[in-house]
Amino acid sequence: MQIGITQRIIKEPNHGELRDELSHDWIDYFTKNFPKDFLIPIPNFRILDDDWFENLNLDLLILSNGNDLGEFSRRDKLERHAIKYAVNNSIPIIGFCRGFQIINEYFGGRLDSNIEEATEQKHVSIEHEVEIVNKRYVQMLEKKIIKVNSYHNHGVLIDGLSPSLKAFAISERSVIEGFFHEELPIMGIQWHPERSNNCQLENKILIDSIINKINKK
Repeated sequence: MQIGITQRIIKEPNHGELRDELSHDWIDYFTKNFPKDFLIPIPNFRILDDDWFENLNLDLLILSNGNDLGEFSRRDKLERHAIKYAVNNSIPIIGFCRGFQIINEYFGGRLDSNIEEATEQKHVSIEHEVEIVNKRYVQMLEKKIIKVNSYHNHGVLIDGLSPSLKAFAISERSVIEGFFHEELPIMGIQWHPERSNNCQLENKILIDSIINKINKK
């Protein structure tokens, strides 16, 4: 299976160059958990072209973490184009952290730029519990509560979730932590499976739930 994954943009401190970067954590995670699948880093193109995506013949698009929305317009434009291409070509999408946020924005949702201020609850470099609030996901995970990591201060509150998306995981004080699209094979997860040690089984089950839809095609 061909899995395309977007990359963060960093500014190299010595020369000021903008560079694409994919954490080795992602490579290690997929090598360990999905060894038969091929992970393809997607460059942050300035010129957006469907032909490039077509040549990749992707089975799954992953929108990765890193960079706040609005920090680098080049990445924002690339990922919005990638979502549009994937939706138009029936390619499943999973968004993690920032990827979760840009999916919600793409479908008309709203991002809160300071979750800690809005909820009086820290969400950066901590672990916390989330409640699984959707019956299908409770059955899938066989749990109503899981413990996840958290590395975000931007986030999505209940009233900011797109009408096209439905929450399956919510943390304390109404912060959305996981959602799915009601009609398309799209899922968003606010935490980081590539960094997590607490819910590795649950992470794999969630990702498998999208991959299994690909295998049934």
